[in-house]
Amino acid sequence: MIKLIVSDLDGTMLLHEERQARTEDIDALKEAAAAGIAVAFASGRMHPEIQAVMEIFGMRTHSISQNGAYVHTQDGQLVQSSAFDTGLIKELAGAAAGTSLLTVLAAPESYVVQEWSEAAEALKPRLMAPLVEMPDLLEKLGDELVCGKLSYMGELAELKRLQEKLLARYGEIVDAYISDIDCLDVMPRTTSKGTGLKALLAVLGLTQEEAVCFGDSFNDLPMFAATPHSFAMGSAHPDVQAKAARTVPFVADALKWVRAYNAAGAQHPDAASSV
Repeated sequence: MIKLIVSDLDGTMLLHEERQARTEDIDALKEAAAAGIAVAFASGRMHPEIQAVMEIFGMRTHSISQNGAYVHTQDGQLVQSSAFDTGLIKELAGAAAGTSLLTVLAAPESYVVQEWSEAAEALKPRLMAPLVEMPDLLEKLGDELVCGKLSYMGELAELKRLQEKLLARYGEIVDAYISDIDCLDVMPRTTSKGTGLKALLAVLGLTQEEAVCFGDSFNDLPMFAATPHSFAMGSAHPDVQAKAARTVPFVADALKWVRAYNAAGAQHPDAASSV
């Protein structure tokens, strides 16, 4: 029986082109919630941004934010948080020096850049939380400034070169993955959407088999590995689709499977696995 639905936002619930949700997907998600299934949004975005999406959709959900750095229940209880080691984040903050990439640090409730630029100005409308300039961020890191996620923004080819460089040097302690066509996310290796999902399952008293997750990008793969019921969107990279149990065009299609799976389990428990 599926008791928890976990959905990525950008590229999954929020389409890449206009970053808005399809009415069909919202309605299907609300129908599932009305049927008693818990819902969570898991995103690279921060918790205030996920809360903004909740307001737009008109529903309250659990939240796995900043790729698992923070986990909140639907009533706002913080159940997990993590951040970079101070020495490591200071090194990563300067890793893109000499390139055209924009380095963006994620604090608990705001995005931070060391210096304002045209790239920062262009990024600002895509965010649902403040983007602030902090010239002395290196001095404040680990003290006044806590960072759970770091992103580099720019051309994909340059992001991939930086990704290779970071994994070669820090691969034992960080994960670095392309989360959007112009974004490279870097996280502590101990933090992911997968660890966030496991923490949420623990606090809700659910098993991995009672959860289903939807996603479209490489930062969703740890979440795919945390439950046998995973769905990649049809727009996802083939390597992402290959790691999911199933691929569907849209969230509503995955939720149709959830309804059938739960109906089969309720009527014929032994037949649920064949749906």
